[in-house]
Amino acid sequence: MKITVIGAGNIGGAIVEGAVKQGFLTAADIVVSDPHPNVRERFSSRNIAVNHVNNNAVAVEDADLVIVAVKPWLVEVVMGEISGAINRDRQAIVSIAAGVAFAQIRQYLSVADRGEAEIYRIIPNTAISLGKSVSFIAKHNTSAKHDEQVDALFKALGEVFYVEEGEMTACTALSSAGIAYALRYIDAAMRGGEALGLDRDKSLQIVMKTVESALALLETNNTNPQTEIDKVTTPGGVTLKGLDKMENGGFSQSVIDGLLATK
Repeated sequence: MKITVIGAGNIGGAIVEGAVKQGFLTAADIVVSDPHPNVRERFSSRNIAVNHVNNNAVAVEDADLVIVAVKPWLVEVVMGEISGAINRDRQAIVSIAAGVAFAQIRQYLSVADRGEAEIYRIIPNTAISLGKSVSFIAKHNTSAKHDEQVDALFKALGEVFYVEEGEMTACTALSSAGIAYALRYIDAAMRGGEALGLDRDKSLQIVMKTVESALALLETNNTNPQTEIDKVTTPGGVTLKGLDKMENGGFSQSVIDGLLATK
């Protein structure tokens, strides 16, 4: 499989790095198109010798999958640049841009008498560079061949969930933006450990391992969070006092409000 990644920013660059580091693709299988002059050097510093070009239409020529990983307001321009170069019989488009619907992408790619392109909308998170992403995939007019390629690539980079396009906004809030929300809790808990007298590094390590423990309980016991919370709280106990204080400060509602604000 050969891929082209248009846009080598945080997510585009992470996809390239993850695919190579997980051994799914070699650098020779990947073309990166990005106007920034230091792209090649940035990947070289990570021991990834990418093929870098500055022409989007040229970049897509030999790709099986064309991954468009640019900011949403640049999608129309990029799709317009590659619309005439895409071979709709053997290539598929993967859009990583949040909020740009299939209807818009189809319009941007429309070329008279060329037929419809195969299109995927995928929302990963930045842990994709480590092979630890959670990626949400919606698809339009796709073939079994490209379904297999997309599935294999993104499963090599983490967990995959298939969703309807209407669910993409919720999935973006929970995972793509949600990874920042989870890190904000970890940061706050680390600072709480400092306030209790621990040094920063020790506090962070304890919080990280505690989060791992919480996840292990949910995965192993196949339960929900409240069930596991109930196991460690007793009336009048310190854990319940802490939870009550957090809720009085609006903890749970603030998380929900933050997710809703991501829409």
